[in-house]
Amino acid sequence: MSNKVFVKTKAPILVRLYNFLLLFFGRIHFIKYEVDCLKYLKMFSKEKVQTGNKSSEKALNKFLDNVKSKTLNPATQIFISGELDRVFSNRGKVANIQNENPDFMDQYFPDPIFIVGLPRTGTTALQKMFSLLESCRVLKLWELHYPTAHLEGEHAIKTARNQTRKYAFLQNFSKPEQKYIHPVGVDEPDECFRLLFNSFTSIAISSALGLVDYENFVMESDMLNAYKEYKVQLQILSINSPQKQLILKAPEHLWNLDVLFKVFPSARIVMTHRDPLQSITSYSSMISMFRRTAYKKTNFKDLGPYVTDVFEEGLKRSYKVRKNQNVNKNIIDLHCEDLQKTPKKTLKRICRLLEINIDNKSNETLNKWVNNRKNDTPGRHNYSYSTYGVSRSTIEKKFQFYNDKRYLSS
Repeated sequence: MSNKVFVKTKAPILVRLYNFLLLFFGRIHFIKYEVDCLKYLKMFSKEKVQTGNKSSEKALNKFLDNVKSKTLNPATQIFISGELDRVFSNRGKVANIQNENPDFMDQYFPDPIFIVGLPRTGTTALQKMFSLLESCRVLKLWELHYPTAHLEGEHAIKTARNQTRKYAFLQNFSKPEQKYIHPVGVDEPDECFRLLFNSFTSIAISSALGLVDYENFVMESDMLNAYKEYKVQLQILSINSPQKQLILKAPEHLWNLDVLFKVFPSARIVMTHRDPLQSITSYSSMISMFRRTAYKKTNFKDLGPYVTDVFEEGLKRSYKVRKNQNVNKNIIDLHCEDLQKTPKKTLKRICRLLEINIDNKSNETLNKWVNNRKNDTPGRHNYSYSTYGVSRSTIEKKFQFYNDKRYLSS
């Protein structure tokens, strides 16, 4: 039987000690840990002169303004600086590839299949199962962090993998519960919001760090240029890669289905569903793990109402897009209970609808994974509604418009 895993209210003691030491040495001016906003604005200004790209400027400014307005822990600020350094490096390399290969954008690129749904509705498990199929390709964490490395030689790939390994270690070290809730690893499939953040636009980043002003800006922005840049990165990742069906996963596409279909007009989507109370509380628990690491104090009861509003907006936006039958016919619905109870049968149904072949080797791999998953359950994510300030009656009233079985295929 698996142990119950609850997110603790305080970060691990070594993380708190590290932040204390950073604060101490920062106050005596021995080190500087604050995000250098001026540095990144200058970097973008130089980039804009070279490429003429202006589309991400407002997003970067809003992100930096919101970071500056928050009392983030020193370690989190160092983390943000590292992420921004990597993003600017990626942007420069992508621009160089485009300039050196002006024709590659015109080459045929088949639209991917997207796994979309509210967070904590089974998207990760479904992506993992697709990764076990010989006919499919998912993007690993190191590829998403360094989308040009595979074109730069073995040394670049080794460096990308080592840097991503450090990232994964620090994530798991600073948040020990993460391995039970949302594990990360250098070769594990991961979410493609990381490519969107190379345009400085991602609500996954904002929810983890509590950057509400930035998040509101992103949700109100025209995301077309961001998705065009996202597609360029996917095209680059497909150069010299196996010709397999690309499967991508990021819950935040739910908020941008209209733009996604503009950029990928023949895309197919698997949309996952779950009782909103369960997904809201589970996600509140997950981001509490990030918030308690990012800030000295976090009020967990504020997280549930915040997540409720964001999820409601995402579902309403997706429903609006789905009223278009030309779009809706490309969407397959999946309830996470089906994936939990009959994972292999459910995947076969989805693959049949998507015309994806499951060969004998893939079938054996799936059987092994399903059996291991049943037997290897070291911890089960648990959470309490009241901890995060939500109740069933409140959620049911708020989500009357949403019936999580409405679109399900039989």
